[in-house]
Amino acid sequence: MSAERGSGFNPTLTQHELDALVESSGEPVAFSDLSSNEPKDDATRSKFRQLTTEQFNLKLADSIERMWELPPVILKSGGDYVNLLVEARDLFKMGYFYACVAMCGIVNERLLKDLLRESVLISVNGKTTPPNEEAFEQLERIEISALIRFLNKMKLITDDMKRAATNLIELRNRYAHARGNDPPADALKSIGFLQTMIDGTVSLLKDFEIKDGKLIRKIAN
Repeated sequence: MSAERGSGFNPTLTQHELDALVESSGEPVAFSDLSSNEPKDDATRSKFRQLTTEQFNLKLADSIERMWELPPVILKSGGDYVNLLVEARDLFKMGYFYACVAMCGIVNERLLKDLLRESVLISVNGKTTPPNEEAFEQLERIEISALIRFLNKMKLITDDMKRAATNLIELRNRYAHARGNDPPADALKSIGFLQTMIDGTVSLLKDFEIKDGKLIRKIAN
């Protein structure tokens, strides 16, 4: 329903009042949400709580089943990528597939840029130091496909990681421009591409292995 000036639409209507108007008009409405117009009191909070719980429960069974589709991960601590990855996985579990694809692309980009940060040193007058934060801020602006090629040429990511990162960028761009064809399948593909990046960068199992129920650091060849 339009909220344009002169349309006769009152933006202060409650959801109940709007529903009554829509029903009387006979016009189909795909979606409406006037929750913010409801009184901000305990009675409304209770109503919102019940509504949110009902909406969550509708998705719960499918969400539980999707947990078996996610690859197991054990991550190194530190870095923004942790919370970002948790969000991407939560989006997949809850069935927000468009957002999941986009979020996987964000995690991918963060992993690549963090890898660049860890690997760059500047030598000036015989003194070697990492770039300062202001300089790194400029590096963050590097076009992501060029960054992938650079990291691959420097042997900081494998050819498999390069392919996964590139495929994930392509998927992310397609969905960012509302051109997704199969959101559930593509979200799962995105999770898989991202897992390849995780395995090669921040996975604890990159440097450790499980032996006799314990994490043991791998012996370098």
